[in-house]
Order: sequence, then C-alpha cells, then structure tokens
Amino acid sequence: MQTSNLFLATVLIAEFLIGLLAFPRYIGYMKKLKLGQYIRQEGPDLHNYKEGTPTAGGIVFLSIALIAGIVLGVKKELLLTILFYGFIGFLDDFVSIAKKRSLGLKAWQKLALQMLFSVWIAFTVLQYRESTIFGLPVPKWFFYIFTMFLISGYSNATNLTDGLDGLAGWVFITSSLPFLLLANDYNQVISILVLIMPLLSFLVYNTRPAKVFMGDTGSLALGAYISTYALMTSNELPLIFFTTIFLLETISVILQVGSFKLRGKRIFKMAPIHHHFELLGWPEEKIVGVFSAWNLAIAITYLSFALKF
Repeated sequence: MQTSNLFLATVLIAEFLIGLLAFPRYIGYMKKLKLGQYIRQEGPDLHNYKEGTPTAGGIVFLSIALIAGIVLGVKKELLLTILFYGFIGFLDDFVSIAKKRSLGLKAWQKLALQMLFSVWIAFTVLQYRESTIFGLPVPKWFFYIFTMFLISGYSNATNLTDGLDGLAGWVFITSSLPFLLLANDYNQVISILVLIMPLLSFLVYNTRPAKVFMGDTGSLALGAYISTYALMTSNELPLIFFTTIFLLETISVILQVGSFKLRGKRIFKMAPIHHHFELLGWPEEKIVGVFSAWNLAIAITYLSFALKF
C-alpha cells in the first residue's frame, strides 16, 4: 500500500472511531441539558415515543468531516458547503429547541439562506468548469438559477427523507458510493469518503430505536454536499439516478399537496412517502432497507449503461 493510501485509510478509520467515541458523550450532554427533538403533531402517532430524543447530531459528524477534509485536502467549495448548510440547519434546530416546537426557522427564511449560499457555490464552480448542464452549454445566468434550485432542492429533499431512524443516512450513503466508480482523481475519491465515515458512526446510534437524530444540521448539509459535488464534477445526470429516493420523497410531497388543494383528496396516507408505507404497517427497519436497496439498485442499473469497459 502506498504511503498516501495508508494515510488516507488511517484518517478515514480515525473518523469512524472518533465518531463512535464522540456520540455517547454528545447524547449524554444533550440529555443532561434536556435538549431533545419535538415531534410534529401532524406526524404519525407511531413516533410519539421519539419525543425528547437528542437531536442536531449532525454537529458531530459534520465537524469530524470538516477536520478530516482539511487534513486530506478536500476542495474548499465542499468544506464550505458543509459549514454553510450545517449552519442553516443548526439555526433551524436551535430555534426548534429554544421555542419547544417541531418547526424551527420559517420556510422562507431557510430557503432564502439556502439560495444565498448556492449563488456563491455557482460562482466558485464556474471558475474552473464550463457553464454546462447535462453536458449542454447554457448561459451563465441560467447556470446560476439551476444551481440555486438544485442545491436548495436536494438540501430540502434530504431533510424530508430524514423522518425515520437511519433513513436519510443510509439513502445518502447509497447515493454517494456509486460516485466512486465515476471518480477521476484522488480528490474526488476523498470528497466522497470523507463524509461517509463519520456518518456511519452516527448511524450506529441512529438505528431504530435511535439514540440521537441528525436534525436539520445534518440533513440540510448532506443534501447540499452531494449536489455540490455533482456540480463540481459535472455529474448532474448521474446525480438524478443515484438519488431517486430523495427525489421520490420530494415528489410525493408535491403530489400530495397539489392533489389535496386541487381535488380535496390525498394520494398517499401521509407524505413524505415513507410515512405512507409506515401507516401501511411496514416497520421502520423494512422501509429503510427497501428504500436504500432500491436507491442503490437504480444507481447500479444506470452505471451498467454509463460505464464503458
């Protein structure tokens, strides 16, 4: 094994182990302060037992990823994406905890901050890549608009998916790993792995029954990270096929709201769609497993056509 590979492996393993040691301390600290999750009243009654579970666990795995990313030389755009969107999520979680309610920032406040940061991302990305979308040249102003909607959309899509123990985390991992087969250099590889390792340590404590939730701190940053990575590497099309569950969760909410407003009828028992299956009687573990498997299966199917051997 080359020295660089040995160093990379050491840092990645250290991320995982540090996370395993840090989360029990974080959970204990949050419990001591009695700072926990407030469950939405309109959510399933099955989730009432989760009230008071420590939240904002994204602070831990994002911090570990940031430090490791600096050590490994991950590009500043991705590191600042973690910092910016983690900060938005932290504000949301802080307001939720402080006001003792399930909702934190107002929707327009959150969206405004997400779009503001995405403008900076578009600007920096255009410093070293062409103004193209799906391989087709577009005006720079259109690239800015596309970036704003893409990153904000994925940030919120991950947030919507974060409704069951382990779901958002495992869907993110099954969405990220396929990018390894498209990676062209060392930096692209570490950019994918640097966030996966501490997230895996989080999932050890987030598996049902979860001892800690990632909160908006984690979910908003994860969605922004994977979409920013896709933009930086000109992988907008693979992103769609690698993240079908994130897209499905978002589409289910749009369809549910639209149907109710136009027809006065609901399509699903509850949206996002993972709650629909939950109310059909599926246990959380089954939903997480099936959704993650489908997400990965569609990604593999795309790769079988996209890769040239």
